[in-house]
Amino acid sequence: MKTFLFIIIYFSLLSGCSKNHSEKDNVSPAITISSPTNGQVFNNGETVVITGTFTDNQKISEVHVHISNNTTGNLLIDIHRNPGSGSYTLNESFQTQAGIQYKILVIAKDNSANEGRATLEISSN
Repeated sequence: MKTFLFIIIYFSLLSGCSKNHSEKDNVSPAITISSPTNGQVFNNGETVVITGTFTDNQKISEVHVHISNNTTGNLLIDIHRNPGSGSYTLNESFQTQAGIQYKILVIAKDNSANEGRATLEISSN
């Protein structure tokens, strides 16, 4: 009798913990970059402020900002954040160096491995 009661309790608890896996999240995070603007030119030593917003129907698990030298392909700055919420406000900055064409790649991922991307290019004289 104890075994039978244990089995009933076990399966009751097990069924209460199950998740509905039929509703898979297929929505990628949305990214809006407010600044800088694509093609914007900065002076040597000027601070570039990268701002934007990220939203997801569930939760943004990772945000990546990759700043590269667009001519050489070298990665100059690599920023990683883990917001853990449905929205995130980006506010990162760096100083320019003379004569560099920069590529800024912003990536947002959610818990279901959906990925949103935004890319822009700026330069410094």
